[in-house]
Amino acid sequence: MHHKSGLLAIICLSMALLLSACGSEISSAPRELLLSPEDFPSAAVSVIAASEEQSLDGPSAQVELQGADFRVLQSLILFESREQALTALDGIRADLVSRGEAGPGGPEASGVFEHLLGDEEAASQFFIENRGLVRLTVSGPGRQRQLAELATAARDKLSDG
Repeated sequence: MHHKSGLLAIICLSMALLLSACGSEISSAPRELLLSPEDFPSAAVSVIAASEEQSLDGPSAQVELQGADFRVLQSLILFESREQALTALDGIRADLVSRGEAGPGGPEASGVFEHLLGDEEAASQFFIENRGLVRLTVSGPGRQRQLAELATAARDKLSDG
């Protein structure tokens, strides 16, 4: 009888884990969740580089887009859970704050920080949506405004994915 109750407990635990994982699942591949030229209807934008790989933290992807007067870099890591993504963001945020590069931001986003991207001034932000950790960087004039707009578009893709 002990064997049957142990087996039943394992089956119940497995089903509970499966159901909890299904609730927060992102159905798209990481590359499909990145910004693309179609997200810029009023500008001619091309893909300069794109990649996708499996890291220790989960599937990840990166894209570099180029417009007439701006460049966008977006990286995405899909973690097993939202909690893991938030833990990673906490580490990034602490590092940025310790270097004086960004304010504390919100619970799901680092503050915006300015830096050089090659020889161009750029603005970047890390944020969480669903179980994805995103780094979004924009260079060019109006980068702060454009970063905010593109962060909204990137969040929408992750919440719909």
